[in-house]
Amino acid sequence: MRPFILCLPFVALPVMGAAQPLSQSMAQCAGLVHSLATMTRDAQTTAKLDALGVKWRAAAIAQAEAEGRTDPAGYVAGYQRASYDDWRGRGKVATLSQDFRDWTSYCRALAKARDIKVD
Repeated sequence: MRPFILCLPFVALPVMGAAQPLSQSMAQCAGLVHSLATMTRDAQTTAKLDALGVKWRAAAIAQAEAEGRTDPAGYVAGYQRASYDDWRGRGKVATLSQDFRDWTSYCRALAKARDIKVD
C-alpha cells in the first residue's frame, strides 16, 4: 500500500500541470460572447455583447503577451474563432445546455477576477 501512495503524486502532477493557458480561456470567452451577439434580435443587446467580446479579446491578447506568446493577436484569434464557430454551430438551443451554463459562469467569474467590466 505504501508504494502506491508514494507514486500517486508523480502520477497526478502531469495532470495538474495540463491546464490550458489563461489567454486561451479568455479567448474562448470572447468567442462565446461574440456568438451570443449574433443570436440576439435586440440591437442594444447585440451592441453590448459585441463590446464585451472586444473587451475579452483585448484582455486575452494582453494575457497572451504576458505569457510570452510570439503572436498574441494571432494566438487569441485562433481560439476565439474556434469558440465562436463551436457555439454558433450549436445554435440557440445551446443556451439551454449545462455546458453553456458552466462556460458563462466561468467567464463571469474570470471577468470579475481580471476586472473585466461586463456591464
